Amino acid sequence: MKTALVASAFLLAALPMAARADDLPTLPDLTLRPQTSTGDTPLMRRDDDDYGPGYGRRGYRPQARQGLLISFGLGGGSMRYPSTSGYDRIGAFDADFRLGYGFSDQFQMFMDFNADGGTNYNGDDIGSWTWTIRGQTVLIGDRRGNGLNLNFGAGFGGLTYNANSYYGGSSSPTGLALAGGLSYDARITPWFSFSPELFYTWHQVPNPPGLPDDVTQVYGLRLNFLWYLH
Repeated sequence: MKTALVASAFLLAALPMAARADDLPTLPDLTLRPQTSTGDTPLMRRDDDDYGPGYGRRGYRPQARQGLLISFGLGGGSMRYPSTSGYDRIGAFDADFRLGYGFSDQFQMFMDFNADGGTNYNGDDIGSWTWTIRGQTVLIGDRRGNGLNLNFGAGFGGLTYNANSYYGGSSSPTGLALAGGLSYDARITPWFSFSPELFYTWHQVPNPPGLPDDVTQVYGLRLNFLWYLH
């Protein structure tokens, strides 16, 4: 009889504990629910899982504008250049090549070779070229590589004439060059962007001693084909 009373008391004490245990979540509940839209649980999800398209889930993830920078651009604009009558202005074809490195989403540096050419009213071919080192920063953008950029730099440049009317061809000495642009990167893949750009180029055209130097100015619009190789 005494043994039966002890067993009954033990069962009565164990019932509340079992009821409380039924209310606690199990380990599978903590790890398997709820799932996010990507299929990850809160414990598995990382803050940078949606950092950029096409990157792996593990390991180091470079920023969208980080890595080797290569760009080719084509466009057109207006060139103001010195002539025998002072200064003339012509429409010009523009070609541009860039090679550099993106240190982060906020800052990139590259060398830029630019050439512009056109024909004046006399049928003479006029060409302008510059080589500059530029820095670029992102004014407004996202982590996927889309955004508005501003670049500016300095270097040297020159002017060439191919006078088909009266005189032979000639080239000016090189002079100081300043150049800049405002562009918008539209990211197509994790590595490639279309980047339309409003550009401006200014460079000196040195004259013989005793004469003031002339200048050449070019502005216009080009479309750049831009790669960041991680």
